[in-house]
Amino acid sequence: MDIWSDCSAWSRRILTAADRLSGYRHVRQRRFEDWWVHPDSADAVVRTLLTLGIHSLVLDAMAQGRPYTPDLIGRLRLAAVAYAVTKRPDHELLAGLPALGEIDRLQVDVVRILTYDDASALTAARLRALAHSALHLLAESVAAEDPVCDDVPG
Repeated sequence: MDIWSDCSAWSRRILTAADRLSGYRHVRQRRFEDWWVHPDSADAVVRTLLTLGIHSLVLDAMAQGRPYTPDLIGRLRLAAVAYAVTKRPDHELLAGLPALGEIDRLQVDVVRILTYDDASALTAARLRALAHSALHLLAESVAAEDPVCDDVPG
């Protein structure tokens, strides 16, 4: 099983669902313009941050003895993913990565640069905040009391 690919697919699903919410995509695009970042590049970083957050939670579950199956991601709380993306130490997000394909490796390298380059700290914080807001808005939009990834419309 390719855990990273599953995590990446969920990050795309989360952003796609958030884009369907009223005004979210427009707000995100306006912020990119205000911050002078290219939307395609910034979206790729936001997706990578979400993937890293999900991946770190999957690794935590596996370390606690839970076997990996693709439905494990569906049971992750959106609040836990939001916390992982915004509050988990960077070295924990970047730990335990599998061998990645060229595109994924380049995207993770961009996150590393944003993370460890002091001049990029503001951009990194802003992109993490966008990932967090997508998760927060999705959590508010579903009927579940403590929504999980499976509650995100696919």
